[in-house]
Amino acid sequence: MKTILRLTPVLLAAFFISGCVKKEVVLPAPSNPIVGTWVLTNADESAGYTWTPFYTGLENGVFYFYGNGTAQYDNGNTVMQGTWYMPAIIGAYYDENGNYQNSYHNSLQIHLSDAYTHGAVDMNFDYVTFIGNRFVATYDNGSTTERYWFSSY
Repeated sequence: MKTILRLTPVLLAAFFISGCVKKEVVLPAPSNPIVGTWVLTNADESAGYTWTPFYTGLENGVFYFYGNGTAQYDNGNTVMQGTWYMPAIIGAYYDENGNYQNSYHNSLQIHLSDAYTHGAVDMNFDYVTFIGNRFVATYDNGSTTERYWFSSY
């Protein structure tokens, strides 16, 4: 009887430990925030003092960015197709306020074309950031910084 009483705690512990099941939960990778439908709401440029709006010709269309890296632009008359790429990089850039930065950030490349009209759009942004349902992308050409605001459509 003493042997059974001494073995009872060991057997109970073995029973409870063997009853535990490890469950591995695999979470899906976070989706890229650019995936979706966007419109260009305004574009500005600055030589370091004030921002001046300018017209790009892309304000009247809709950008579609897909999770597989393809993109489309449709303004009702022309449909351009292509790719987008948003790598994280370390380096210098001007942020959405025109301030010089040198750190880890996302850049954005958009390449679209239409074989029928031979129209093309190539946008190579140094910096992109997401603010709510908007994103802003900047490009510096050495003398001016251009800033493009997109809103979710």
